[in-house]
Amino acid sequence: MLWQVDKTMNKMVDAQAYISSRKRFGIKPGLLRTQLLLDALGNPEAKIRFIHVAGTNGKGSTCVYLASVLEHAGYRVGLYTSPELNSFSDRMMINGEEISEHEIVQFTMEIKRVLDVDVALLEDPPTEFEVTTALSFLYFAAHEVDLVVLEAGLGGRYDATNVVTPMVCAITNVSYDHMDVLGTSLEEIAYDKAGIIKQGIPIVTGARTPALGVIESIAQQALAPCFVYGRDFYAVTEETYETRGQRFSYFGIGRDWYGVSLKMVGLHQVDNAAVALGVLEVLQQGGEIRATDRDIRGGFSRSVWRGRLEVVSQSPIVLLDGAHNPAGAMALAEALGSIGLVSYILVTGVLKDKDIRGILQQVVSGAKHVIATAPGVARAADPSFVADVAREYVQHDTVVEVVTGVAQAVQRAMMLAKDDGKDVGVCVMGSLYTVAEARRALLN
Repeated sequence: MLWQVDKTMNKMVDAQAYISSRKRFGIKPGLLRTQLLLDALGNPEAKIRFIHVAGTNGKGSTCVYLASVLEHAGYRVGLYTSPELNSFSDRMMINGEEISEHEIVQFTMEIKRVLDVDVALLEDPPTEFEVTTALSFLYFAAHEVDLVVLEAGLGGRYDATNVVTPMVCAITNVSYDHMDVLGTSLEEIAYDKAGIIKQGIPIVTGARTPALGVIESIAQQALAPCFVYGRDFYAVTEETYETRGQRFSYFGIGRDWYGVSLKMVGLHQVDNAAVALGVLEVLQQGGEIRATDRDIRGGFSRSVWRGRLEVVSQSPIVLLDGAHNPAGAMALAEALGSIGLVSYILVTGVLKDKDIRGILQQVVSGAKHVIATAPGVARAADPSFVADVAREYVQHDTVVEVVTGVAQAVQRAMMLAKDDGKDVGVCVMGSLYTVAEARRALLN
């Protein structure tokens, strides 16, 4: 086992290695392990109010919008997202502050004590994500947060986060991803994500047909009020400020907001913000929260989501985006146009279990130069293969090359952009592992 055997487990490296070692149990559908673990821990989730958010793309951004507005309104807000970008601790935050190393050790030790003696959990061990989710609930309960914005991991129905009963749930959208687990059709994927719908609990969704029909049917069976983007509420983009954000107006379930500003770029962020506003409206109408107009506007204008259409440099423009499926890559391609980045050098590193062809065909055709690389994880696709796929979709005069190492690939891209002039930018996209390595290289 990777972690050092230490009875007190007083080292951060021990705690992280213990959690990471549970990757060997893989991804196992089902909620029983998580529920048994939480029962043995005294059910910390029962002390917390939740907003539960699922979806193929945009769920992280939607969670960040919600947390930011509610924090601005004076609430003590927990935020649980995955995967991490820089370190394990950025998966769980309270009012923007990450969990401390001391608390990671403390709660990991508490979970280990349970797992070492519980017969049922020894026979069917919880996975890494299930343990991490339980740890987050211990953390949020210990700090007596007012509520937690909870991002589902994979799917929804059998995701570890689905042990909670939320005040409201949201499904941002449904597109193709994780098809080996969730299903090969949009209807099958929607069925899995719609598993977060609970009896009588409102659901807000940005999904479209055919997935929408599945979500509405399950909501009807659960007697859950269902609010649909484009039917019950909608948003209109008013102005974009290239790499500095945008402004939109929202026409809602019960009221409207005009001229709401966003820092995040990309037209799809208006859709994510609209779903978040729909959730906030439902909570306000139900008397669950109070948020003023100033809270709404202030929360949205301050929201940032690292590694997701994140601009980390203006000269040259450098954009980072964890577009790891075709729908995400399509949104990135649209965003590149909306922010005026018409000439760019593309750095890409993806995972071998993703739809590499579907991802690359969305973005490489507009690139001036393509650099294929690979993040330092076992699941990374061979950059030579990525380069070969990219060559199928680039313009005939576009150079495609392979550079070993993400940091070296970014360095190469920056040099090319500098040589080409101020109108050429750099876009780093693909796996969040690639984005995280690029971000560290650029910001350090």
